[in-house]
Amino acid sequence: MLYTFVATYVVWKTLTKYGAHWFIYFIIDLPTSWFYGIATSRLVVAVVKRRLHEVNKWGWLAAINFALPQFYILYYAHNASRQTLLIFALIIGGLAITSAYTLWLQIKKSRKSQ
Repeated sequence: MLYTFVATYVVWKTLTKYGAHWFIYFIIDLPTSWFYGIATSRLVVAVVKRRLHEVNKWGWLAAINFALPQFYILYYAHNASRQTLLIFALIIGGLAITSAYTLWLQIKKSRKSQ
């Protein structure tokens, strides 16, 4: 939830001048962050229990809920400079790598405890 508020503040301060509206971003990011949290926790359980069908389902749901707010930004902030979009892409890439690493650590920890 804290990430949602920080991200909304960043959108408000940096991307509203390019066409992205901070309140719409907030309305999209708030529920998707909740669904992202649920999907990643279910994904960890599915991987640990080796339920491949569920891994696919929860993996896709986690990915979609992670990406949806970012797609909104890319669509509505298309008037931003190339440098601004590059910085945004690097931030999103860093968040994706951090999320994947955290997920991997959770899976590793869950497998050890079994």
